[in-house]
Amino acid sequence: MIQAGSRLFDFSLQNQYGESITSTGLSQGRVLVVFYPWAFSRVCGSELAALNEEQDYFAQRGVRVVGISVDHKFTLRNYAESMELKFELLADFWPHGEVARRVGAFDVDQGVATRLSLLVDDGVVRNIFHGAMNEAREIQDYKDAIDAL
Repeated sequence: MIQAGSRLFDFSLQNQYGESITSTGLSQGRVLVVFYPWAFSRVCGSELAALNEEQDYFAQRGVRVVGISVDHKFTLRNYAESMELKFELLADFWPHGEVARRVGAFDVDQGVATRLSLLVDDGVVRNIFHGAMNEAREIQDYKDAIDAL
């Protein structure tokens, strides 16, 4: 499991447009990496919608937001378009959930990512946020951590 203070490990995932996004690219500046279980689910949808509504806040503070699930990039594209998301969704599809596993955000029984988020600043994990599978994480917790950087 990844720890606060550790560096983001090497990985490459495709976003909803099929573009490769690497951990090297996510290691520049501030990034909020949000693992979530399922596209098109009620709780995930409400959580991602709340993040989307706060994009101005994140942009003003130089924070890039990315979501990661084990869904396929084609599913994520449809999901992002249907929700009009202003941030990228990354597909941890194959090998199934490999990045989520390395972070410690994978539910083996259900085969999905858990609700874990990382606040990364210049490649170093500054904060880790956990949430129950059936509850959205609090956006204010992210804001408090970002404002404390």
